Amino acid sequence: MERAIREALDSAGIRYVIPHDTHLGAGALDFDLPDHGLSIEVKQFHSPRIAKQMTLAPNIIVAQGRVAVMALAHMIRGGGLPAAPAGAQK
Repeated sequence: MERAIREALDSAGIRYVIPHDTHLGAGALDFDLPDHGLSIEVKQFHSPRIAKQMTLAPNIIVAQGRVAVMALAHMIRGGGLPAAPAGAQK
């Protein structure tokens, strides 16, 4: 499901970072969007780990479930994302 979001971000020309090599390890979020002050986490279903992940960044979009992930990918392709407001924290 992460691939659907990655392809949508690529299609919309949105720069992102996938935190592969980080001290957060398996608890890291799936995508960091540094130009927008956002992170994205993709979940197939609820897991206890999500509570810890929600503390990793102040602005996180979570898509849980295949229908939600595909809807988010569609929205990203359709309009992209606005730039982060001045002073927004990531």
